[in-house]
Order: sequence, then structure tokens, then C-alpha cells
Amino acid sequence: MDASFWHNCWERNSLGFHQESVHPFLQKYLAPKLSMLGQHVFVPLCGKSLDMIWLAEHMTVTGAELSDIACRDFFVEKGLTYQQKKQGDFTVFSFDQIRLFQGDFFQLKIQDIKTIDWIYDRAALIALPEILQQQYVDHLLNFLPDSATLCLISLEFPQEELTGPPFAIFPNDVEKLFSNCQIEYIAENELKDKRFAQRTFKVSKLVERLYFIKKK
Repeated sequence: MDASFWHNCWERNSLGFHQESVHPFLQKYLAPKLSMLGQHVFVPLCGKSLDMIWLAEHMTVTGAELSDIACRDFFVEKGLTYQQKKQGDFTVFSFDQIRLFQGDFFQLKIQDIKTIDWIYDRAALIALPEILQQQYVDHLLNFLPDSATLCLISLEFPQEELTGPPFAIFPNDVEKLFSNCQIEYIAENELKDKRFAQRTFKVSKLVERLYFIKKK
């Protein structure tokens, strides 16, 4: 799986992975943590997620996304007049306190986005095959200061029942990938209708799990 796979998805409007509602974990588990004003959240592989609108009500939001179509559609579909400029290898789309860096996430550096307080990964890690997961996590942790928290939402299902993406991530996978971090299990939500985003999966069990992760 390479960049062309995701570019083709956006070009064909094949967006079964795009979730059309704000995740309920945000209001229930993240909102009580947001007591400080002026916080900054980073959203890797963000697509045009509606979660960023909710996050922008509470914090400054910086997203990273491969597709220029996704970045443009995020603002256009919400009727927001965005600005667009080049910054190094990236094109930056922005409106008010939301900025989306369009380009290769693995080329993005912490100097590009400055200090953050949160990272929000709803469907980035699970979009990547196993061969890329550790590389993604290692790069992601470059953006996580000691005082910041990664909010990670995983997806679990019997791996033999579904070929990804999305890819199943279990607690032992999280422990292995984030071996040098403090991992706090927060909540789980079984999707009894087997529906994830815009797709219904033929699997026997489908569970989302929320973790808060910090560096040791």
C-alpha cells in the first residue's frame, strides 16, 4: 500500500473510511480533560474528519493529510473560506484556528507545527498495514512532548475475517508499538451493528478501544 492507493480513493470519492459524525468518545472522555485554554491538538492522517470541527471549538487544530482533495473538501463542505500557501514541501490550508498540512506525513517535522498538547488518532494507525505501523508510531512520537497526551482509538476484529484497511489493533499491539510509553486504557465500545464509518463489515465482533498514551 502506497500513497497512490489513498490518492485514488479520494479521486474516485471512494470514502468508505470517512466517518460522518463526531466520535462520542470526544465529548465523554476528552472534553473533561480540556480545562486549559489555548491548547493545541495535532491530528495525523486527518482526511476531512468532522472531529476536527469539534476539536476546534476547544483548541487550535493542526492536521496532516496526504490528499489535497481531502484538505480542500474539509473547508468547502463546511462553507469555510480557507487560505492556501506553500510551506516547504507542504501546502498549508487554513481557516481561523485550523491548519491542514497537505503532503507526506513522514516528511513533517515538529518545527513545522510547534509545540502541541494533544495528538488525536482516530483512524490513522488502523489505516496502515503492519509493515508501516512501527514507522508511523516512531515518527508520531517525535511530535509528543513529555507533557502531552496521545488520544488513540483502535479497532479490533478477528483478523482472519477481514482484510484491511482498516487493520485490527489489539492491546498487545499497542503495548508493543508504544513500548516506551505509559499506556492508559480508557474505554471500549462494541459496534454491535458491525458498522464502521460508511461500511458494514462481515465480522463476528467489532470493537473500538480508547487509550491515553504519554511518554515515560
